[in-house]
Order: sequence, then structure tokens, then C-alpha cells
Amino acid sequence: MRNKMKWFFPKTYMALTVPFAIMTLSILFGAGAAVGQATPESLTTTNTNTQLNVGFQPAVECRLVETHTVQYVEKPVTEVKYVERVKRIPLELRNFSDLGELKQWLEDRKNVTTVRFQSPDTIVDCDDYALELQNKALADGYIVSFEIIGESEYNELFITPLPPSQSLHAINLTIIGNNAYYIEPQTDEIVFAAQLD
Repeated sequence: MRNKMKWFFPKTYMALTVPFAIMTLSILFGAGAAVGQATPESLTTTNTNTQLNVGFQPAVECRLVETHTVQYVEKPVTEVKYVERVKRIPLELRNFSDLGELKQWLEDRKNVTTVRFQSPDTIVDCDDYALELQNKALADGYIVSFEIIGESEYNELFITPLPPSQSLHAINLTIIGNNAYYIEPQTDEIVFAAQLD
């Protein structure tokens, strides 16, 4: 009987352990397959008060949120400045057309009063008057030159003679047609100087 019992327990043990092991493994594989086949919808919930289907644990909902980032880059700006430039276009200079135009221009010049402010040491003499008349004529578009004349020639041509102490005198000259005329800038006296041809 003892020999029979000896063979019975190991056979019974084997007969019980093998099906038990197979059953345990199938439960484990079955549970793993069920968990592996679960979809994200079955594992998540939109309500935080409900529980998961597996394990009764609170669910956390995860969502992917897109964000847009705006980056501002400073770029140097070229500053454009418009500068007004006044370009002086020279007048087309010309001679007086006749003695009447010259006399009228000298008359109009008398209507403008010139006041000179200067230090007591500054002397205004004949060359200053002649240069002033020449500059005024050029500004108005006329050709008038600056001339130096001797005392004897001046006294022969002009009404008012020069004082004996003054050997030279500054006057102006202009050309009208084929004739040259002297102008006394201090008195506006005009005298015939020479014929050109």
C-alpha cells in the first residue's frame, strides 16, 4: 500500500499542477490581450468624475493644443530725405538795345534808395560806385563793364570835371549797337566814348 501511495501522489500532483499552470497562463494572456486591444476612447473620458473601465482609476484627458508664435524682427529702415536745392540759372546777358532803354534803366535804379552802414574807417569812393552799378546791371541781365579813365580824358567828356588831386577815376562802359558809351555811376551821366567799326 505504501508503494501504491508513492506513485499516486506524484501522479496526482502532476495531474493537478499542469492544468493549473495552463489556466493561470491563459488568464494572464487573456487579460493582457484585453488591455492591449483597448482603444484610447475606452481609456479616456471627458468627465473627470467617471472612472476607467479597467482598474477603476480616475482618468486624465490629454489633448494636443497647437500654438502660434509670432516673432518680431527689427530691421533697419533707410531714411529718405528730400533736400531742396536752388539752382541758379544765369540770365542770358545782353547789351542795351538803345539809349532810351539805358536811360530808363538808370532812372529805375534811382527809385531804389541804397543806405550804406559802415565803420568810420571805411571810405566809399568812385570804384565802389562803379562796381555797384556793374553788379546791378549783371543782376538785371545787362552787360556793363568797369573802366578806369584818366583825369584829362574824363574832363574832356563829362560836364563836371575831376578835382586836380584825382588823376584816375572809375566809371562804367556799355555797348549799344556799334557805339560805346561811358556812364558816370555817381551822377548817371552818359557820354559817347567811341564808334566800334
